[in-house]
Amino acid sequence: MLRLHGFASSNYHNVVKLALLEKGLPFEEVTSYPPADEAFRARNPTGKFPCLETEDGTLLGESKVILNYLEEAYPEVPLLPAKPVDRARVRELMEIVDLYLELPARRLYGEVLFGGKVSDEVKGTVRDELERGALGLRARARFAPYIAGPTLTLADFGAAIHLPLVSIASKAIYGEDLLAALPAVRAHRQLMNERESMKRVKADRREDVPRFERHRGA
Repeated sequence: MLRLHGFASSNYHNVVKLALLEKGLPFEEVTSYPPADEAFRARNPTGKFPCLETEDGTLLGESKVILNYLEEAYPEVPLLPAKPVDRARVRELMEIVDLYLELPARRLYGEVLFGGKVSDEVKGTVRDELERGALGLRARARFAPYIAGPTLTLADFGAAIHLPLVSIASKAIYGEDLLAALPAVRAHRQLMNERESMKRVKADRREDVPRFERHRGA
């Protein structure tokens, strides 16, 4: 059986978890919290979460690597289009969401989520990056009704998990949701929230948050 090592309040853990659920693959979750301990680093030397243990015991890190492995190893429920150019477009959207929206917004989380303080310089830089990311998303996303077109793809998972936090963070720091000019983002969020996979992920995350907070406090 596949084993997903990580924790249920982790965004990237949940992106992989959505793919596993949508493909209907049986898997076991093995909870491990950051910072990575020696046992986790033995599985994934970078110490990043999550890590997938395949059925033959092979260990894979990096969420996009894991997603691509699942798509190739378990093609029965495809989450990438058949045409190469359409597959490339899905992967392009994944990069836009991850690198140009989630990654900049992450620099705000210390203040928004954890009671820290982010400098005005960082806030200004992040705002510029988020605005460019939003423009990229507007140019490439189709939202018809899924982010890459009429069918669910790998790009929908990162969008469903990351974009709500981008909205929350930008509204908290700048007084406005920098994704508000893209009303299709909200419709996509509602569409994804109706899926059983997303309901499971959200329920598990709610249950895990207090455990993760206790771990951080310890």
